[in-house]
Amino acid sequence: MYNRICRISISILLLSLNYISSNVIGQKKVICLMVEFQESESSGTTGDGHFLMNPDTTCGTYIIDPPPHDRAYFQSHLIAVDNYFRNVSYQNFGIDLGQSEIFPETNDQVYTLPNSMDYYNPYGISDTLKEERLVTLFKDAIFVADSIDSIPFEDFDFVIVFHAGIGQDFSLPYLDPTPEDIPSTFVDQEMLDQYVGGSIQFSNTTINQGIILPETQNHLFFEESENIFLNAEEPCDFQYGLTGTFALMLGFAIGLPPLWDTDTGQSGIGIFGLMDQGSNNGRGLIPSPPDAWTRKYVGWEHSIKITPSASINLPSRS
Repeated sequence: MYNRICRISISILLLSLNYISSNVIGQKKVICLMVEFQESESSGTTGDGHFLMNPDTTCGTYIIDPPPHDRAYFQSHLIAVDNYFRNVSYQNFGIDLGQSEIFPETNDQVYTLPNSMDYYNPYGISDTLKEERLVTLFKDAIFVADSIDSIPFEDFDFVIVFHAGIGQDFSLPYLDPTPEDIPSTFVDQEMLDQYVGGSIQFSNTTINQGIILPETQNHLFFEESENIFLNAEEPCDFQYGLTGTFALMLGFAIGLPPLWDTDTGQSGIGIFGLMDQGSNNGRGLIPSPPDAWTRKYVGWEHSIKITPSASINLPSRS
């Protein structure tokens, strides 16, 4: 059976638990950049480096995250994740949809990065170099977009890079045929300090964190799925949406702590909370809410201390 277990790098996503970020309260403005890659013949990546822009009927009318993956498609994901966070935070946190933007502003246009997909996550190299290349992807996306559209990054709270292809986010019960896909990543200040010498600077703003996400988590849209699901009786049962991964990455960006063992990768609360394996509940369309402890930790929930009355008489045992 295809095993959808999140394997996002702990070293990339571990956040400090010593403070609660102010990002967990209020409506945040996000700037989203749609980027694709130089074409490559690498067999280690899914797709050809370009966004899926043609409708797909592989699974008939049951299609999760159907193409075209254009500006309107990503706008729908912003709406979905905003609805999710407003609900689980009791309206304490959400995305300011009216002030958020997706670039390029033309529905079917995208930015093209200077390298192929496999350059940004090459197989067989150290974890350190892999992290460096992911930071390079984030930086390249920002500078390419700004060079074309002079984007006012200073007007936004978060930068989200949506790239062409599948996310390298789930383990398979056998050899992964596409190990050079891009892992979904929260790029924090520490990573920028280590690999690019500090925050990304513009004349009017400083960018010190961001998110990298794929266009979809649905392998069925790509030719590589023929090998991945070769022995599956119903391949269309293995479709997964991007909403859960998006919510998980935004959770890290606003300061929700990981709830698995950050040394071993072993699951802590499993499917019962967003910040472990719960992001993939409901095929990635209905992620689990953050657990009660996390909601209390960030101030979305308030606990009540119950003290038993001293006058309670317990029955005697005969």
